[in-house]
Amino acid sequence: MRFVWAVVAFLAAAALVGAGVMQLNSLRAAETTTSEIEVPDTELPYTVVDADVLKVYPGQQGIEISGAGDEEIFVAYGRTSDMTSWLSDAAYNHVTFGGVSSEETGEPVVTADVIEPTNEFEDTGERVWWNPRAADVWIEEITAEGELVRDFTLPQGMSILISTNGNAPAPSDISVTWTTSEETAPWAGPLIVLGCVVLLIGLFFWIAGFVHMRRRRGPRRKGSKLPKTEPIEKAPSGRASRRRAFVALPSVIVAGAMLASCSPAAWPEFDEEPTPTPTAEPEESVDAETPAVTEAQAERIVADVSQVMKDANDNADAEMASKRLTGAALSARETAYDIAKDVDDWKLPPVVPDGPVSVLLPQANDGWPRSALMVVGDAESETAPTILMTTQRSPWENYKVSYMAAIPASTALPELAPSWLGAALVPPDSSFLQVAPDELADAYADTLENGEDSDYADVFDLETDPFRQALNDKRDSTRENFNETAEGTAKIRFGQRAGGSDPLALATFNSGAIVAVTLTDMETVWPTEEDGIIKDLNPEIQHFVGEEETSTGVRTAYDNVLFFSVPAKASDEPIRVLGYSDTLSGSELLPEEEDEGE
Repeated sequence: MRFVWAVVAFLAAAALVGAGVMQLNSLRAAETTTSEIEVPDTELPYTVVDADVLKVYPGQQGIEISGAGDEEIFVAYGRTSDMTSWLSDAAYNHVTFGGVSSEETGEPVVTADVIEPTNEFEDTGERVWWNPRAADVWIEEITAEGELVRDFTLPQGMSILISTNGNAPAPSDISVTWTTSEETAPWAGPLIVLGCVVLLIGLFFWIAGFVHMRRRRGPRRKGSKLPKTEPIEKAPSGRASRRRAFVALPSVIVAGAMLASCSPAAWPEFDEEPTPTPTAEPEESVDAETPAVTEAQAERIVADVSQVMKDANDNADAEMASKRLTGAALSARETAYDIAKDVDDWKLPPVVPDGPVSVLLPQANDGWPRSALMVVGDAESETAPTILMTTQRSPWENYKVSYMAAIPASTALPELAPSWLGAALVPPDSSFLQVAPDELADAYADTLENGEDSDYADVFDLETDPFRQALNDKRDSTRENFNETAEGTAKIRFGQRAGGSDPLALATFNSGAIVAVTLTDMETVWPTEEDGIIKDLNPEIQHFVGEEETSTGVRTAYDNVLFFSVPAKASDEPIRVLGYSDTLSGSELLPEEEDEGE
């Protein structure tokens, strides 16, 4: 009877598994639907496929583009708000989602309109080029000859720009393909699982039948007497268990293979009440602004900045450097290139390393100007990491480095917001910091002048300040060299003052800020004897003053870029120097009436 039940179970298992497999085979591959886009003006140089078109169906979207003639096809994707801002002074075709054709077919309707210029960014500058290539507002750029076919899985709020060179008409043959939902076989999975369970039951009955026969030792009737034989050696006990395991093994393999083949579409859906779970992610308000730069953009920006600076250094070309530098960073390079024309082997300022971007703190800002802090390089880099403040003045300009400095070894940055969240730009006169950004350079200069006697000594970390130590070492070396040749005949004096650049500050966690400022330190030398002359001025000083000697004296200035971590006013933490750089900025002869002895 056990064998009968086993056979029945095997047949039932085969029927159940077969029914499940048939349902699996009935699942069709993912369906797609394609829409041909007809643009209203085929002469316009730009076409935008809006984010709502790409997200008609969740998942992947395909774009097929042709009809650009002899021009190279250009495609970029980026935030919709950035894209429309970049196009605010131009007319373009705007492709949007117009709903579905009908409830029966559910096919998407794509419409296109011409958007006229709005000139909403007139006050931030005039567009200097129309070619969309290499614009910092794009997340990624793609080019192709003749035809471009590409699949995208873009985040929410991303649109696609289609163009050629910004002057010729945009490609006119455009189609969008969406991956639609799959058909389901909700009982395929349960049927296969149930069949595997019944198969295991059948195996159990089959094995039980053999065990029962073994125990009975043959038929119940008394048979003829058997001749004597030698005793049969008993098989090792483990052999039977291995045999049973071998018999059961195929059923386990079958079950695993069947379950592995079942996708979520092969299981029924049950409506369950969701269980709320806590989350540590901050909630964003509807009006929250997005970070100005993504990590992908930052890597591309830094790579281009690094290459431009290398090319500018190789050619001592300040105009080339101005493509990616501004403010204090550009001024330092302009001066260095000017000196290098007269002074052999003059050391030029270092360039930004070519990645990686180890720290990114973008300003959360949907408008312009917008800024971002970046740290390039890490502990494994050959050179010290470089900290940058970059700013984009308008949608049509690229990010430019305004402040640049090296981070000394073992310097720890304050806790920063993640790059996907961004940070606020701190006003120059902020009263929430221990020292307002527009007062920071003056306060620090006072500590360099007066040390522990400064009114600000308690808010700065003077003991571990790397810039203060480096400045003191430089001044000690200068004084030592001066005393070897001019002691008793001339005097030297050092000083410092706030630089002329406006501070730039981005907020950190705990209401603090990273603040970039400039500081000028000076060395003044003058003769003390009535007919005294200071001779053999250094070549770089001669470059500025045009003289080899002076009877009145000379003042040399160095511009320093300083990055500070400034805690909130209520914090007990001191203000720390995070990075610094220094460059010679100029020299001038002292007027005869100036009394340096005072």
